[in-house]
This record gives sequence, C-alpha cells and structure tokens, in this order.
Amino acid sequence: MHGLKRYIRYWKHAGVHRLRKGKIGISAGPFAPFKTTRIESFDEYGNYVRSMAGEYESRELTEQALRTGQEHFVVPGYCFVCGQAVSFLADYDYGFKNEDGQRIPNWRECLICPGCRLNNRMRAAIHLFQELCRPWPDCSLYITEQTTPMFKWLKGAYANVIGSEFLGPEYISKSKNTRGIRNEDLTGLSFRDEAFDFVLSFDVFEHIPNYRKAFSECRRVLKKGGVLFFTIPFDLHSARNIIRAEILPDGTTNHLMPPEYHGDPLRESGCLCFRHFGWECLDELKNEGFSEAACYLYWSREYGYLGGEQLLFLSRA
Repeated sequence: MHGLKRYIRYWKHAGVHRLRKGKIGISAGPFAPFKTTRIESFDEYGNYVRSMAGEYESRELTEQALRTGQEHFVVPGYCFVCGQAVSFLADYDYGFKNEDGQRIPNWRECLICPGCRLNNRMRAAIHLFQELCRPWPDCSLYITEQTTPMFKWLKGAYANVIGSEFLGPEYISKSKNTRGIRNEDLTGLSFRDEAFDFVLSFDVFEHIPNYRKAFSECRRVLKKGGVLFFTIPFDLHSARNIIRAEILPDGTTNHLMPPEYHGDPLRESGCLCFRHFGWECLDELKNEGFSEAACYLYWSREYGYLGGEQLLFLSRA
C-alpha cells in the first residue's frame, strides 16, 4: 500500500485528463508517452526479438517481483480508462506453471481495475484505440460484441456505437433476441458498404471457420481510411496460421488438434477455436482489400499491461 500511496501523491498533481462517460480525451498520465512497436512481418519480428533480450529479462524480473504467495493480490498502477491511480486486482485463475514449477498469473485476463472493472487486455485495447486511432466523439463504430464490459464502456463514451453477437444460424441478420441482443454473422454482415469509421473485434476471428470472408466483410463496411482494430490468438513465432479444426464439406468438424474452447458470454459450453494465427494473416488482410496491416507490441508496468509481449492489430481500409 505504501507504493500506491506514493503513486497517488505523484499523480495527484499530474494534471491528468480523465476519460469519463461522454467525454473523450487522451490520458498519458505522468509517464513518458506510451510506447508501442509496429511490426509488419515475421522477419521484422525476428530482428526485433534479437534487439530485446535485455529488456525481456528486465520485464520478467519485474513481473516476478509483483507475484505473491497469496491466491489474490493487488498490483499498484495507473488506469488509463479511469484516469487515476488504482490497485489492480490479480489472482492465479487460469494461470500456469513455468518450467521451474512457479505459478504464473494469466496477466492478460486479470489485473482488473476496481473502478471501471476492465481487465488488462480491455484497458489496453481502449488505451491503444485512443493512441493509435484517435477516434472522435461522434465517430461511427461497430464492435463484434454486445454483452460485455467493453461494449458498455464504448456505448457510454461514443455517440454512434453498434454492437452484436452471433446468436446462431436460426437467427437472421439484424434480428434481436428477447434480451435485445442483435444478431450478426461476420461472414455476412447486414450493414451497407462504408458504414463505419471503426470496426473493433476482440478474440472473435479464431472462432469463424471462413475467417477470410469475415476479414472481407469488415473491409466492406469500413469507410475509406477506416480502421479494423482487433485481437486474436497469435503465435508470434509462427509465420503460418496454426489450424486446430476445420469444417468438412459434409458439415462435420474435423479436429486436427485437441479441441480448444474459449469462454462465450452466451453459451456455457464455450466456443470452439479453429486456429491460432501467425504472421501470414497480415498478408491475408491485405488480400481482402486492406491497404495496410500491422501488429502493435506493447508492455507497461505503470499501466498494468503485463504478461510477456502483449499485442493488438490494426488494418486500414
């Protein structure tokens, strides 16, 4: 707690512009500008890794010092979304053991801010969206989710936000269920051409067998110069996509690897992951009409973006 109090005293006079509902601003806090590294190819990533050996060791030691023997613990830091110093909530749920048998938290899914209730990856997505895309209050925005804290935050921050979920093949596009949740199939969106300034999608494309068609549809509904901003399971060390499952011509699912299911806000059974992406997906995005596609790498002790190399993707129409 002494560390958090020291941070609060420092930030108290930092003149931070906070992000509040209905008010959009860029909050860099009292730190140097938030650093990201843009990578566009497998070879470029290899060169980057070779230059980062010392930095990676430093990050690992930093994260090691933050871990405790307690099941639940806090990490002092600064929430970009709330614009204030906080104690991020961490635990070992969905964590793993390293080769030395030490428990490692799933940093990406924890480090929850007690104010906005957003975890590491969601706070970082908002931060990078602000920094890289510079959205404006009345921009037109489509996000491929509607039942999440991320959608709720975006809906409160921007005037023109549409969200959806894939409810199932029994629902037609644009229809809603009894809870008011809109159905959209990313391989056949109901929106007109060039409808949005931004399309946001977080860990969705891996669940779509025909993901290239989904890329194409996102490009179609974006205005010229618009941005697809997204995350996917990504193997930084693989030039090629890693196919885990495929749909055969007869409609059955062929598992090439042990089935992997991800959490689904609508279904307790989870959602099958068809692939982990590799660097070739950047070329696939360009083949579907995007003028550029890049991976942005980031890590920040101050903002609570921990857990090895963190990454998001940006493709411009």
